[in-house]
Amino acid sequence: MRRSAVVLLSVVLASCGGAASVGAAPTATPTATPVSTPYSPPAAQSTAADTSGYGDYYGYGTPAPKAASPSGPLQLTSGTKLGTVLAASNGMTLYTNKNDKPGSSACNASCAAIWPPLLTTTGAPAAPAGLMGTLGVVTWSDGTVQVTLNGQPLYLYAGDFKSGDTNGDGIDGIWAAAKN
Repeated sequence: MRRSAVVLLSVVLASCGGAASVGAAPTATPTATPVSTPYSPPAAQSTAADTSGYGDYYGYGTPAPKAASPSGPLQLTSGTKLGTVLAASNGMTLYTNKNDKPGSSACNASCAAIWPPLLTTTGAPAAPAGLMGTLGVVTWSDGTVQVTLNGQPLYLYAGDFKSGDTNGDGIDGIWAAAKN
C-alpha cells in the first residue's frame, strides 16, 4: 500500500509540473533577471511664463483650437443645462475666471489658447435685453481690449463645440459660465 502511495504522489507531482519525482534529483527553476528601465517624465507642455497649468494642448496631445473672437452683439442663450447664460454673437457660452483680479487676467499664454478672451475693437458692446449685469472692457498692456461682465473678463472655451454648450462650467473650480 505504501509503495502505491509513493507512485501516486510521483504521478501527481509530475503532472502538476513539480520538480520533484521519485529517484530524481531536484532541478532548479530558471528565473528571469529583472531589467530596470529608468522613468523619464514627459516633457512639460506649458511655457515658463504660463502659470495656469493648462499647457499648450487641449485634450490628449491635440493642439488647442484657435478660436476667432466673434463679432456682433452679445446674446442671452436659454435652454442650456445651466439655464440662461451670456453668449457671444455666435451663440458660444462666455465664462469668467474666479482667479482674475481687476485689470489682471490669471489666464495668459497657453491658457488663453484653451480659454480665448472675448476681445473687441469697438469698446464695450451693447448689453442684450434682459442682461442682469454691466458690460465693460479692460485694456491689457499689449493693447488688446477684452469684454468684461461686472468687471470680470469674459472668455470662450475651446471645449464647447456648438451654441449652448457649457462644457467649461466648473472646470478646476475656477471657471464659471456667465449666468444671467
